[in-house]
Amino acid sequence: MTQEAENWWQVTPEDTNQGDPVSPLSIQITGHEVSAEPRKHEVEQQGGAVSESGPIEWSSYSKQKAQAIGIFLFAFLVGDWWWDGSNGFAAMFWSIHAILEWPNTYIWLGEMSLMTPEPINPPLLMLSWALWDVTPLIFFASFLYGSNLLESRNLKEDSFEIRQRGKKAHRNLRYFVLALILMDLLIFTISGNYPIWEYPLRFFEMRPGIYWMLIAFGASYGLNPRIKMQSNE
Repeated sequence: MTQEAENWWQVTPEDTNQGDPVSPLSIQITGHEVSAEPRKHEVEQQGGAVSESGPIEWSSYSKQKAQAIGIFLFAFLVGDWWWDGSNGFAAMFWSIHAILEWPNTYIWLGEMSLMTPEPINPPLLMLSWALWDVTPLIFFASFLYGSNLLESRNLKEDSFEIRQRGKKAHRNLRYFVLALILMDLLIFTISGNYPIWEYPLRFFEMRPGIYWMLIAFGASYGLNPRIKMQSNE
């Protein structure tokens, strides 16, 4: 038996036409058989029509995040966020107006510090007021970012990037609330001349509608995937 040539270009007429010298030269090209399975797998990974995966299901985190957003929206819609009866969405417009008035507010605080005998620190007082002014905007922006609705309208989606966004939103909001309370406590003790132990007792008296913000802040923990607010599936 004649040994088959290793390469097609090495095939000679003697190797292929020993039986029939009149027949034309036939060249056999050897290669590897290409399977359709890898291509099918590649299309499935790219989200092509070949994929037979079903619709996205609710994960434990996506359910937890949806519940957190629902609680926040309830508090934001019905709560008093500007201490004048304004809900969260109306308070955001007042926030923008207050931001535009910051230069005039600071001038007024400087004039008041010269006219009153009480110790008033205009920069500290202005910073504390500014934090309260932007509170509705910060809460709304934090939940909007943590909900991932800026990237996708499907709350069922769950991925590492989505969980990181929720974790970051909760962390930033927690730092903001901490700075807000610390500055408020500083103004209470310095400009108000009150003992520090009275601050928790008078906190709700100074901010009568603050409990809506506390409900919304508690809901922000649901954006953090590390905090399990319900049993796993």
